[in-house]
Amino acid sequence: FGYIGVTGGMEDKIVSKEPNIKFMGVSAQGMPRKLSLQWFSFPFVNLKGVFSAFRYLKKFKPDLVVTTGGFVAFPVLAASKILGIPVVMHEQNAAMGVTNKFFINSAKKVLLTYDSAAKADGKRIVVTGNPVRKTFFYKNDDEINNSFIDRNYEYTIAVVGGSRGALSLNKACIELSKNWLPKNKNIRLLHISGERDYEMVKEATKEHSENYVLLKYCHNMKDIFDASDLLISRAGATILAEISVCRKPAILVPFPYATDNHQEKNARVLEELNAAKVLLDKDMNYESLTSLLKELLNKDILSKMSDSMKGSRPDNVELKIYNEIMATMSEL
Repeated sequence: FGYIGVTGGMEDKIVSKEPNIKFMGVSAQGMPRKLSLQWFSFPFVNLKGVFSAFRYLKKFKPDLVVTTGGFVAFPVLAASKILGIPVVMHEQNAAMGVTNKFFINSAKKVLLTYDSAAKADGKRIVVTGNPVRKTFFYKNDDEINNSFIDRNYEYTIAVVGGSRGALSLNKACIELSKNWLPKNKNIRLLHISGERDYEMVKEATKEHSENYVLLKYCHNMKDIFDASDLLISRAGATILAEISVCRKPAILVPFPYATDNHQEKNARVLEELNAAKVLLDKDMNYESLTSLLKELLNKDILSKMSDSMKGSRPDNVELKIYNEIMATMSEL
């Protein structure tokens, strides 16, 4: 197997540790959304990436290329098209990304997380869902091994803003710890702030009540999810897939600067299914959040949302993706 990613990026650090996967680094840059100097570097950075991907693919000689969109996929898809290498494309979001839009007609097969991204025909364009790490399928019936579970509380809410954190969510949690949690002793808040804002949040909440728990990060998010009755989160494709697997109701606060506003589009799909509520970042404040929490913290409501969240994800996603890739390989 070979993996092409951005040189020096997170994938470089992760994949390079795998002895059976060859990492091949390329340069790539997303299309600037505003007028800036990046418009001058954008075409040259990606052209360089196409040349690098071309050399790698010509030497590596893959039978099939699998891409998951994003700007790093552009050099790979362009080089694959030049070399005539068949492609299986996966679109993780509810709206087709710019790169995938550009190459969708030349892809051998297109796999979708949501049917809103493209018109599925069940043959070349197929809804499979989005895969998650195998740890999210592990069922731990022994609550003793999950330190986040505490049955002394009626409800546990987890706030997750990603590895770096989300400032709007962190500010809201500070207000909750000071003004809301002391009045609602039956509710516990697990707050993962991310590394960037951790010290700021820690200082602001140093006199917090016992039903507030602050974490910089968590290595096993499955434990956090299992302990929680409701999640408050951004709406990236990966965490939404993880939330769906764990059947957790959610308040989704889409990152407002995501490319093509894809996070809000992801979140709206789940809201339409009654699996989640959407609270836009610009509307996020203490009053709006506590009002929504008051509405949702009801056992019957959360149970119905949980069932809807389960139904938002197809069964056997990982197997479906594997079978589609293998079926494409057999046709070559």
